[in-house]
Amino acid sequence: MELTVQRPRTISGDVAARLERHITDDLAPGDKLPPERELCSTLGVSRATLREALRALEDRRLIERRPGRGTVVCAPPDPQLKLAFTPFAENDPDEFAQAAELRRLVEPRVAELAAQRATDLDLAQLDDILRQSHAGLTAEESLRLDVEFHRRLAVATGNPFLVGVCEAMNGLVHDVRLRSHWAREGRRNSIEGHQRLYAALAGRDPEAARQAMDAHLAEVGELIAGLDELLRSEPEL
Repeated sequence: MELTVQRPRTISGDVAARLERHITDDLAPGDKLPPERELCSTLGVSRATLREALRALEDRRLIERRPGRGTVVCAPPDPQLKLAFTPFAENDPDEFAQAAELRRLVEPRVAELAAQRATDLDLAQLDDILRQSHAGLTAEESLRLDVEFHRRLAVATGNPFLVGVCEAMNGLVHDVRLRSHWAREGRRNSIEGHQRLYAALAGRDPEAARQAMDAHLAEVGELIAGLDELLRSEPEL
């Protein structure tokens, strides 16, 4: 059963998300964005809305607005925290239990902080991921969106060190998470858990966000514990 999620999008958040995708996909450091008048016309928004979106991108250090030079794309900052865990063997239950414990310690607090600090841009980006997510995706594409949703939650905390920790955890449990996405039930579990997390963030409810993450990780753990039997029941996958 998929949940209906009320999504309180803002125009400036949507515009900032569109511009970030353009910067990431099409531009390089030092490139300039078009003038404000042209962007307003292309995006169909007012100058006040555009400037609010540009401020959000400037806060993320994606762009720099220079008097007389326009808006310039910044070089991505060097990661402030570089962590790498060695992925564990799938047949090592002790290491999986330790990785799951690490996620249960870190990610509920990440969700709690994200509910307190998420910007309109953060909500728009998380919403975009939810809109792309459905149970009919391939396991690889479903996992990519799953990982990106959790990474964006960490970004929404505004703490780059937490982003580094979460990215390292993603690498640690990648193989097991991929197997869970082989099952249609695993993909549904991921989407519904993310919908509940998004609803808590959009409602600015830190306690609900923490509880939603706790419940999501518990459901993931139960699914993985019975994954072999679940996959046998879905032979076509």
